[in-house]
Amino acid sequence: MSVPKWNTGMTITPHSQAWLTDSWSRSQGAGLQQTSSPDELRLDRDALAVKHFQHKQLIELVKQHALPLFNQLMAHSKSRLILSDSEGYVLCHWGVSQYSDKLANVALDIGVNWQEQHKGTNAIGTALLAKQAVSVIGDQHFIRQHRFMSCTASPIFSPQGELIGAIDITSEQQRHTQQTLLLISSLVQQVETALLCHLPGSHYRIDLAEQPSLITSGWQGIVVANADGKILGCNPMAKTLLHDAKVGDDLHQYLGEKWNRSEHLLQHQRFHLKTQSLVPERRTQVVSQQIGVRFRDPILERAWQQANKVVRRCIPLLICGETGVGKEQFVKKLHAQSGRSQGPLVAVNCAALPAELVESELFGYQAGAFTGAHRNGYEGKIRQADGGFLFLDEIGEMPMATQSRLLRVLQEREVVPVGSNRSYKVDIQVVAATHANLQALVKAGEFREDLYYRLNGLQVMLPALRQRADRERIIHKLHRRYRTAPQTICPQLLRCLLDYAWPGNLRELDNLMQVACLMAEDEVQLQWQHLPDALQTQLGEQVQPEVSATTAEGELSLMINANIVATFHRFDGNVSRCAKYLGMSRNTLYRKLKALGLK
Repeated sequence: MSVPKWNTGMTITPHSQAWLTDSWSRSQGAGLQQTSSPDELRLDRDALAVKHFQHKQLIELVKQHALPLFNQLMAHSKSRLILSDSEGYVLCHWGVSQYSDKLANVALDIGVNWQEQHKGTNAIGTALLAKQAVSVIGDQHFIRQHRFMSCTASPIFSPQGELIGAIDITSEQQRHTQQTLLLISSLVQQVETALLCHLPGSHYRIDLAEQPSLITSGWQGIVVANADGKILGCNPMAKTLLHDAKVGDDLHQYLGEKWNRSEHLLQHQRFHLKTQSLVPERRTQVVSQQIGVRFRDPILERAWQQANKVVRRCIPLLICGETGVGKEQFVKKLHAQSGRSQGPLVAVNCAALPAELVESELFGYQAGAFTGAHRNGYEGKIRQADGGFLFLDEIGEMPMATQSRLLRVLQEREVVPVGSNRSYKVDIQVVAATHANLQALVKAGEFREDLYYRLNGLQVMLPALRQRADRERIIHKLHRRYRTAPQTICPQLLRCLLDYAWPGNLRELDNLMQVACLMAEDEVQLQWQHLPDALQTQLGEQVQPEVSATTAEGELSLMINANIVATFHRFDGNVSRCAKYLGMSRNTLYRKLKALGLK
């Protein structure tokens, strides 16, 4: 069989083509024809709802840990991030809101199956079978109809080593390179780490490496242990570093007796390690002694003081603010500070739940209540929160029918599962959050007025990042968190970051710092060129609105020229390597170097 040649811009060795040759052979063996459109295997609505319910944790962790980085690096490229289950069914996708006609025609959509036997060589199906990250670019697709795409995917494994799905990036107008393969591997690594930290009974996360600079690199070993220091799971790097470590072993056998004494960097023999708690610590101080020491922004501090007072009286709290201002982190701190800190904190993202699953997820269901229901039934998030906090995020997205049932729960303090006649008493502190104007939704008839007043015991507004007096401290704090070596921020870049409007708020800044520090690697200074292209463009358009356009453009030009000079010296005058690193053509770089007197 002859596998076609292609132009990817990368050197492909015969060894690296083995998976592709095997995939084409399997595609032919399945009876597929290169020139024929493949049959479509698509789940119906009910079957898809069951899939979403079965994989709800995976979907949520992808949204939390993979989607932000994808948005930073790929939002400008008209690409989609796709999550499939282990059987090749597309569960969710994010990114460009509407496919072109070509992409729509190949049915790369939710509920469609992309196993090789149905679709031929493709990134999702091939990555699941090969159990490795792959890029399938252009003519590498077996089906001719698919050859306009670039697709890169990697399998996802559970902490027990079970194949549970795949993450894919699909683009129409952009050819994937080695950087896309590295990105998809990084996204999967973050999701697998999150799965590890969500193991039942997980209490401690220990990051370890043989060099201290690698502790926050993303490639460190990670061990999760229970409250007694027994190992619950390890990532592949930790298994390599600790050799024979097994689930159930005592951590002190490998990391000494002091492994859990501090959240600061410690050293034990050849390992450097950092331990963090995965559950709220028990508070021994009086609550009032701690209130007022957490936030340096006066608006946020006032909201914090007020919120602490109402939760002590079990009064409902409504938190408002733009997307990304840190509402969930605010609630986590509030829970840890409260008298219910030993009880659960159960979060429900009302915007993320399919309408048909909201009620069963919140109120639970009786065994056999509907097709696909678990044989033992499900107690629901409200009952899970008994004795603790119930956090209803994006409450404005809750369907009207569910709002009526929730109102009854809040009034009666009892819940009736779907399909059951029995009620269960619950003791919960209700905290709701929204970025929407609930009063406007009430006037529009899209939110129940009686529920609004029931939730609005106290309403606090969290400030946007651009409004916070402590935003420079936050920028430096996040930079210290994600840098891989001692590093400063270029003063001109810092000024741009301070003047930027940050429409995505803390979430956008956090994602930016992760990406920029990854791009900067071991550079001594974080500079303009390390920012994602999309943010460079936005900063160029939005920074320093109070000064003239000429002044702003002049300062940006100085920054860009400074980066060119630094990069030119970094690569010892090698124009080709310098141009590739800066993302510009050799001719453009020659002109700039000549203008700067370097050529």
